[in-house]
Amino acid sequence: MPSDIMKRLFYWNAKTEPELVMQRLVRVRQVMKERFEAQQIMLVEIEQKARQVLNAANVPAMLYIFYLNFAREIYNRRQRLAGPSLSREVNVLLEKWVMRTLEREVLERIRDEAMSVRPPEAP
Repeated sequence: MPSDIMKRLFYWNAKTEPELVMQRLVRVRQVMKERFEAQQIMLVEIEQKARQVLNAANVPAMLYIFYLNFAREIYNRRQRLAGPSLSREVNVLLEKWVMRTLEREVLERIRDEAMSVRPPEAP
């Protein structure tokens, strides 16, 4: 086998050694747990805000899951992006969900009111 493959296998075996993985997890578990809890709290708050928008717009309960998925996708993008990049990415998501027959006005209200993301500026 070429040495590059052997090196990759060696590093994979080293990083997946059960005892070392356990030691690493023990060291970082508390921080991971705190971060996960904080993210879940934020996600629940966002979903509640989105549900308020859906209630106000008289959206059938059967469609809630699709609108909530839109909100979750925005939440995911907000973890990695900000500013104009986030606005453009959210606009792409909005168009995706409009193409899936969700109402543009409701999606825009979720974007603006529940997620606090500004629409992209016109070029």
